[in-house]
Amino acid sequence: MTGIPPELEKILRKLGISPTWLRWRMFQLKNWWRGKVENFRNRRPRQRYKFCRHCGHLALSSTRVCPGCGQRLPSYPAYLMRRALAIEKPDFGYVSTGFLALIVSLYCAQLALFGMTGLLSPSMEGLYVFGGFSTQLLNQGEVWRALTMALGHIGIIHLVFNLAAISQMMPSFEDEIGPWATLVVLTLTQLGATAGHVVWYDPLTPTAGASGVAFGLIGFGVAFFHREGKTAERRFFIQWFWYGLIFGFLIRANNAAHVGGFLTGLPLGYLLAGMRPRAGMRMVWRAAGMLCLATWLVSLGFLVHGILTHLPE
Repeated sequence: MTGIPPELEKILRKLGISPTWLRWRMFQLKNWWRGKVENFRNRRPRQRYKFCRHCGHLALSSTRVCPGCGQRLPSYPAYLMRRALAIEKPDFGYVSTGFLALIVSLYCAQLALFGMTGLLSPSMEGLYVFGGFSTQLLNQGEVWRALTMALGHIGIIHLVFNLAAISQMMPSFEDEIGPWATLVVLTLTQLGATAGHVVWYDPLTPTAGASGVAFGLIGFGVAFFHREGKTAERRFFIQWFWYGLIFGFLIRANNAAHVGGFLTGLPLGYLLAGMRPRAGMRMVWRAAGMLCLATWLVSLGFLVHGILTHLPE
């Protein structure tokens, strides 16, 4: 057993402590520590896994190509960061690329033509000229603003948040359901956001921004992946719902439009998850997408006409 110096034994006896008992406790502690060291040296590394965002296949952390679909997988640290922040590398399609490019182009033109107030925030005149919405203008016959409301933004923070949210969601939908159905989802969720604003706010209250579409995509994703049984993807959209909700509360955003878009996206996601494999329904969605495209083109025509009419001298 572990030895104790004689001088220390005398001190311990005077204090009422048995040296024999102390030796035994020190011996036990030494064996316990030796066992811990041995276990640490002989331990096996814990296996880690990651999910493929394309097919949901479970793969080892060191795997760089998905065994299920053949898509390239991120490194494990990058995977953890994306999961924590709900960020994915998007595969852009025609609808998502066109919509995001249109938003950015119009915002830059808005600032260039009508100036700004504060931190890259457009003037109120520029906001209305570039598609801003109010129920009063809708009642005056400017129905096209129900869609163009999504194209204008009130500031750089508003713009960046919507771009980040939509770029993380819409491309994945376009890959899943195709461009025509994505265009239908985009159009109807925006109309749902407009309806939410009309029902809740005063007719003179102005609004703009694509956050209603972003919340519509969130609702769509929650219902779509819930019905398909893909819990990882559903969790991704639930994360974005909470991020958007907190951000909207902090900046006093148009929560009525957010709710309107979200509620519109829910049934669309549930419906498309069930009908996507049917060839006949794909034709229906293509026809509906063409109708939505025509509606957007007409609305953009009115928007461009309004911009040209109100160009500063």
